[in-house]
Formats: sequence, structure tokens, C-alpha cells
Amino acid sequence: MTTTDDGAGEARLVVTGERVGLGPLRGDLVPRYQRWVNDLQVSRGLGMRQVMTEEAERSWYEEFSKQDPGRVSFTIYDLDDLAPVGTTSLFEMDHFHGTATFGIMVAERRGQGFGTEATRLMLEWGFTVLGLHNIELRVWDWNAGAIRAYTKAGFRETGRRRGGVVVMGRRYDIVYMDAIAPEFKGSALTDLIPEGGQPLA
Repeated sequence: MTTTDDGAGEARLVVTGERVGLGPLRGDLVPRYQRWVNDLQVSRGLGMRQVMTEEAERSWYEEFSKQDPGRVSFTIYDLDDLAPVGTTSLFEMDHFHGTATFGIMVAERRGQGFGTEATRLMLEWGFTVLGLHNIELRVWDWNAGAIRAYTKAGFRETGRRRGGVVVMGRRYDIVYMDAIAPEFKGSALTDLIPEGGQPLA
């Protein structure tokens, strides 16, 4: 599916939900990615404490846009106007054990449910396309909105590291959450599963 976004370039969507689409990372969006990670409202949720230069952000883009069996990354789009609103990744993938770590950054139009839907699309990508069994994430306990979104998408809390992160000069718990394939109900990719075949153990 190829469509056009808000004028910054072309959005080539790989998978779409009801309101959100995912497409590859794009070199022309590096200045926007840089602006997002330097927004303190965004960076405090990521645990970042450094200001990213455009050169550093381009290095990140070049690394994360490489073909890598241990990682997959997408730009998140609002389907209403195809404006890019964030990025999301599965990384630290172990295909033998069927595990990965999930990360997301919704930098624009927050509070509209885009994070929840993008998280579900990434879980489905991991479970349906990549055949993973367990996907985990880490989030800070002050971020109740993110925890609600992850829970709604299919994650469950598995434990905490008490006082394990410092954000804006205060100490918070790290909340560990995971989702597993047998408990996940499909959405956007279900119709693409071929007939027959055996479920993964």
C-alpha cells in the first residue's frame, strides 16, 4: 500500500489498523525524529538525558534502518492525513527462544489512542509475521497513561525493579510487562494467515 503524507515525503504503509498505519523509517524524517527525541515530554518517557544532534539522530536512523534479523522498526502514521506521529520497534530479538523487547515513541497527537493501536499492530507483527512467543517492555511507574495503553493492547505486568530509574531528578520503579502469543487476539493481519498449517507451539 503506497500513499502520500503531509508533504514531507511519501508514506509507504506496510500494515494498517483502524486509525494507525506503520511504514518503514525514512531518511527525510530524520530532522523530525530528532525534534521528537529532544522534546522533554517525550524524552523523559524514554529515559534519555542527552540532547540529540541531527548527526547523532542520523546515525541512529542508519543503524535502525539496516536489515537486521534482531530488530524491526517502523514510523507510526495517523491514517486521517498520513502525518507521522512516532516510531516503534521490536529489538533484542532472539529467534531461537522466540523473544523480543518492544519500544514505542508517540511524539505527536498523544492522548488519542494511537499508542495503543500501534502497540497492538507491533504485537501482531511480532507474533504473526515473526513467529515470536514472548514480547517484553520496560516502562517507568509514573507513566500511568503508557501502562494503561500497554495493558489495553495486551501486555501484563510481570514485576518491578524498585527505584531503578531516575527521571527529572526523582527516583521511580521500572515496571516490567510482557505479552505472549497464545493470549493475543489478532487484528489487522489475521486475514493474511493462509488456510491450514499448525499453530506455533
